[in-house]
Amino acid sequence: MNLKVLSAFLLCSMNVAFGQNAGLKTPGLLDRSLKKDSVIAEFSELYHLTNTIHPGQFMFCSKEEFDKTYNALKNTIKTDLSPVEYYKLTATLMAKIKDGHTAVDRGQIIGLLNDRLVFPFSIYKIGDAYYLDKSSRENKEYAGLRILRINGEDIHVVVNGMKPYIHLEGRNETGLNTRFSNFPFYYFIYDQTEKFEIEYVDRNKHKRSATLRGMPFKTYTHSISEKTAPLTTAFRTNDLAVLKFHSFENGYDETERKIAEEQLDRFFIQLDSLKTKNLIIDLRDNSGGSAELANYLFSYLTGGPYYYFDYAGAKYKSVQEWKHYAQYPDNIEEIDLTETTFRDGLHCYTETDSADYWWFEQQQNKANFYKGKISVLINGGCFSTTGHLLALMREYKIGKFYGEYTQGSNYSNAGGQAFVLPYSKTLVWIPISQYKMRTPHFLPDPKGIKPDIEIQVKPDDLGTGSDSQMDFVVNLVQTQQ
Repeated sequence: MNLKVLSAFLLCSMNVAFGQNAGLKTPGLLDRSLKKDSVIAEFSELYHLTNTIHPGQFMFCSKEEFDKTYNALKNTIKTDLSPVEYYKLTATLMAKIKDGHTAVDRGQIIGLLNDRLVFPFSIYKIGDAYYLDKSSRENKEYAGLRILRINGEDIHVVVNGMKPYIHLEGRNETGLNTRFSNFPFYYFIYDQTEKFEIEYVDRNKHKRSATLRGMPFKTYTHSISEKTAPLTTAFRTNDLAVLKFHSFENGYDETERKIAEEQLDRFFIQLDSLKTKNLIIDLRDNSGGSAELANYLFSYLTGGPYYYFDYAGAKYKSVQEWKHYAQYPDNIEEIDLTETTFRDGLHCYTETDSADYWWFEQQQNKANFYKGKISVLINGGCFSTTGHLLALMREYKIGKFYGEYTQGSNYSNAGGQAFVLPYSKTLVWIPISQYKMRTPHFLPDPKGIKPDIEIQVKPDDLGTGSDSQMDFVVNLVQTQQ
């Protein structure tokens, strides 16, 4: 296996979109255009493909449980299916694995949904309650209000009805808020209505009802879209600085990575010059990206040499029987079993003599590494490469974590590779490799990485744009100075 090719698949965030059905006339969302016998045959191919290549298939779901789910779903196929029905079927099977990089692509559904009227809000879970969150500007008055029912159904019943086809990592729960930024999509999959009568609690704690106008899906996605720089830095005072890494994806492009690295260089030179005592690193909603860039940041946080990956492992022995399903088969190469070690059911690369494969080599910290107090903000949007970085920080006892459980941890099944199912042309994202950090003292938790101090978002944050989690950490740092 060419590890350099693998690096392109490491840990990308999953902005899943669902592939166009090129082999059929473009169907309506609810038209039963997918033929029963062909669907059954293709569903079987998906099952066998997953069993062959998924490196973390049984980390959180036993083979018995997976097989039981597969057989139960297949037995429900009694007639031809619509794209929505088939999406629910395949998404449920993939979500059963409980891997954040394993999902059914949504693009075909979204393409057909764009002009349909959908529920006009995302929702956000705080404690055991759900709150209206992002929408268009004219709906701003509802943001931050607790929602009780939609069309007469309790919101908990609605959410529980959606969970089977929502992919989350392990036993994680906080990542649901990341998925529910796209709540109108999931509500449409759950119930294809254009009428939305809600019950909610107003700001005076009174129960109210309202009828919400449906919003075209493409209008909704445009309304909530935000342009956020991947990396920002700021000095609140000479003794308190904030480093916000919204994403490591800009590290995939070499030119962009160099720009980010130079920005980090300037920032840490300034920290060193000012002898800044406190640094807040905000990694909330950073869903991953380039390992090179995360590693570069870590080299400024640790006081000695360290290692990054422990192994890169694959479940399969050969690519020949399944490579043709890949969207980009040229990016998949054979592994060399003579160069791997069999560990935890995987054929693992653990070292290399090539300088290109830095992740197995000893890494050096920066001479001007940060020596002050580090506070780290985390939440359920922290995933993939970000989980790796946080696992390293915990292994080396760097920083104190505040916020909510992450999805990411000290391992990650790879992202970035989609497979095309032969009949429907559905794209499914199935990892072919797993990467684990060299963190021998790290204690894994099936819910993710737990913060040292848990801080939940406040409902008012959703309506006002305030940031109570950041405020808590800033106030704590300032009172301890």
